Amino acid sequence: MVSQKATFEAFIGVRDDDATAKLKLFGDHLLVLEQNLPMNDAFKSKEVAAAPIRVIQLLYNTGDVKGPQTVAFNLPNDDRIVKDRGTSMVMLKNVSEAKFKHILLPIAKACISKEQQGLVDFDSFFTHTICHECCHGIGPHSIVLPNGQTSTVRLELQELHSALEEAKADIVGLWALNFFVSQGLLPQSLSKSMYISFLAGCFRSVRFGLEEAHGKGQALQFNWLFEKEAFVMHSDGRFSVNFDKVKDAVESLSREILTIQATGNKSAASSLLEKYCEFSDPLVIALDKLEGLKRFH
Repeated sequence: MVSQKATFEAFIGVRDDDATAKLKLFGDHLLVLEQNLPMNDAFKSKEVAAAPIRVIQLLYNTGDVKGPQTVAFNLPNDDRIVKDRGTSMVMLKNVSEAKFKHILLPIAKACISKEQQGLVDFDSFFTHTICHECCHGIGPHSIVLPNGQTSTVRLELQELHSALEEAKADIVGLWALNFFVSQGLLPQSLSKSMYISFLAGCFRSVRFGLEEAHGKGQALQFNWLFEKEAFVMHSDGRFSVNFDKVKDAVESLSREILTIQATGNKSAASSLLEKYCEFSDPLVIALDKLEGLKRFH
């Protein structure tokens, strides 16, 4: 069989060495994250290749760039190369800053309770993006099935893989942020703002639609956390984070997705997405509030 690549994408940017130097923490602690993931120890990898992280200021990109402008990319996607060589991550900081200012803040103003709006900040948004990309490189990739055969998560979950992997990177990324804060590796100032910024980000990403992996994965996360009462909707249709329940809810969804991936359980993946990947009433109420905003992502 001959593999073909139908489209290409290219980025041109200026290296931001100062910002890159501040991110060494994440690459240095990938194995620590892997060893502490909320899943059965038998599924954890003994070796994780640290992902080099580079921050750039994007000047130009071209090729297959239709749709939402990415804020980062983590390559390669080939599980064989990831296993042997790890991944390399590039963060587009000026794109992240623009999305935060022109998209996330207006969404927060429309959808987040007034008491918590002030806790939506760029540091939380950008740091979670870093953790999201890092968490693509940890967790199950090459796996051993219950029958003893070796395989990959991508091969076993097939068309469900992308949505579940995006949800995993998002929710495990949020778990990782809390882990770093609890270990004193990140400031306590993130302990609340990261969850509220994540909530606002749910409403941003779910606008991608349920046919797209990021949108589908975001609907899964929001609906799970809302069901667990980690997210609360008030009488005015605005939302807030319940700090007494959000950590356990994040950990429970992280464990659910990681276990499905580790066992290659496509049936469980299908059931999870079927139950939670929908425009639930709370999501519809939030999206209705955003009708007047420009349709940027």
